[in-house]
Amino acid sequence: MPRVRSDDYESKSQAIMDCAAALFAKEGYPSAKMQDVAAACGATKSMLYHYFPTKDDLLFAMLMEHLERVLQGVDEAIASKGSARERLSVLVETYTQKSAQSRRRHMIAMQDVKYLPKPKQAPLIELQRKLTDRVSDLLKELNPGLPEGVYKPYTMMLIGMLNWTDMWYRTGGTMKPQELCDRMSRLFLKGFMAEKA
Repeated sequence: MPRVRSDDYESKSQAIMDCAAALFAKEGYPSAKMQDVAAACGATKSMLYHYFPTKDDLLFAMLMEHLERVLQGVDEAIASKGSARERLSVLVETYTQKSAQSRRRHMIAMQDVKYLPKPKQAPLIELQRKLTDRVSDLLKELNPGLPEGVYKPYTMMLIGMLNWTDMWYRTGGTMKPQELCDRMSRLFLKGFMAEKA
């Protein structure tokens, strides 16, 4: 008979993913073991395996949830009211907030997908592709008429800037989050909008 999920299954799996994210960010995914994750969570290995049968399953669930949340935020930003320029500013702010809310997962998403078997990589790479397609479409709307081949590189430059910010930026510094987002939007827009066909 299949085991019934407890009422707190989701909250426990979230807690495990949070502990694992901290451990993977500190130790590196290849070095971390399931027994290390169990110890970090204050759980037994058998309890951990109830939620995630393998370390790959744990990493996959963590990254899938993170990328779905970022993509949803990007979709909402792009669908918001306002000009393409205003929506790009909303996108920068939303992307920065979503990645900051799960900083460790975001760093792992950028670095550790490659350790998963190809079948587990495929849906994650598809989510990343959807994200870049959405951003690229907004850039086409923002500055139409450029050669088709430049939108993808500009998209990757923008996403690269946003991703890398998560590595160095700390909210307790002299630059507040809103100012950071405003400066990134202006920096990107001034260069991108100066581009001509």
